[in-house]
Amino acid sequence: MNKRKWLFVCVAALFSTVAYSQLSFADSSDSSTTQTIDNSITAPSETDSSENTTEETADSNISFTESTNPTSESSSETSEKPQDVEDTQVIKQAIHIQKIISSNQINNQGRQVTQQEGVNGAKFIVYDITNILEEMTQDDNEKNQSVEIIESKLKDRAKKLSYDQLKKVTEGETKTIDDQEGVIDFSIEVPANKKQAYYIVNESSPENISNSEDIVLLTPVSDEKGEFLTDVWLYPKSKKSEPKEEIKKVVSTGVKKNFFDNCWDFFTHLFFND
Repeated sequence: MNKRKWLFVCVAALFSTVAYSQLSFADSSDSSTTQTIDNSITAPSETDSSENTTEETADSNISFTESTNPTSESSSETSEKPQDVEDTQVIKQAIHIQKIISSNQINNQGRQVTQQEGVNGAKFIVYDITNILEEMTQDDNEKNQSVEIIESKLKDRAKKLSYDQLKKVTEGETKTIDDQEGVIDFSIEVPANKKQAYYIVNESSPENISNSEDIVLLTPVSDEKGEFLTDVWLYPKSKKSEPKEEIKKVVSTGVKKNFFDNCWDFFTHLFFND
């Protein structure tokens, strides 16, 4: 009987131990599951925090962009202001015309060329033909043409007009200026963004010197870099001819006598003159 009680006690103790182990394992599983659920619940919170951070960053970026845009517009307006200044800029240029003896065309691009044989005493007249240029530019067929073609057409039109129909700017004779012979100067003030045209005519020249071809000048004149020149030099060429010598004929007066008449006159004068 005692053995049975002891066996029952042992079985009961073993059963209690197994039950306790199962309950402990179940509790640990529940705890782990609870932690996992808590973690899964907490993760969206972190995601929400990340999303909030992203939204805040985006908002800050938008705020920064909005605060930057006025600066960009201000910079754009500032960059446009110099253009406005250039549009209203007036260019002052001194035009130097030197009539020279030469058979070759000088391509000086408006620059001064020294050691030229100038001609003093030649009369030049300068006309403003900007109105003709404006009429040409209003014609679509005349737009987008080279400077050479425009100058040639302006010259042809100006030649067909009388001088009374042209607006005179200045006139004068060439002279020695700063050790340069054959020079006449005049000054102009023109808008930087608007072309003006001048028609230069050599009206008369000294004896044995030919008149130069008419010149059309488009202003303001710039160099190959696009910079406006302060001084512009033009070199209308001319030819020099040698003066013709006059051959004078001596015409004798009186009666023409033959050889025998001259001999008779000689002896008569020799012997009978006394």
